[in-house]
Amino acid sequence: MELQTLAPHRDAPTLFIDFDGTLHDGRAVIDTDGHVSLDTGRPLFEYAPLLIALLEPYPSVEIILTTSWLQKLPTEKVISYLPAGLARRVVGTTQDIKPRLSYVLNGSERTYVIASYAYGHRLKKWLAIDDSAYGAYHFGREPGELAQNFILLDSARGISDADVQQRIRQWLFDVREDGSPSHA
Repeated sequence: MELQTLAPHRDAPTLFIDFDGTLHDGRAVIDTDGHVSLDTGRPLFEYAPLLIALLEPYPSVEIILTTSWLQKLPTEKVISYLPAGLARRVVGTTQDIKPRLSYVLNGSERTYVIASYAYGHRLKKWLAIDDSAYGAYHFGREPGELAQNFILLDSARGISDADVQQRIRQWLFDVREDGSPSHA
């Protein structure tokens, strides 16, 4: 299934996911052949199994990629690096949303891009897990309105942090209509 044929469902629980500092410790180094390694020497996607396990009881959760890898590699190549348990959930990317210069200068460009995507697609239940989503309090119609939709990660721990995993678990529980996991 190609990404172009997919679109997020506005009622589906949707996770915005970064790679570097989220699913592994380190920043991507992409060579001219498109091979990826991390500047830390750590394994790619070392924390991905944690997210796969968290999402397993919730088959309706969709993923939107926010990674900067999309600036250097084709979307299909970026998705191919993901473990299958995450890759099959990807329904979109934020790569076509360009932040205003003011957001780039103040460091909140990723937050702007995610919020713009969520509003533009009228997503109702979404969460962004990212190590560079700063300034969330300032986005939305009211100050603080979107702050609960963002989890700002410690880039060295990403989603391996137990508190972050608990926040994701709680969000997954809260966005279920009946409050219980679905086993499909």
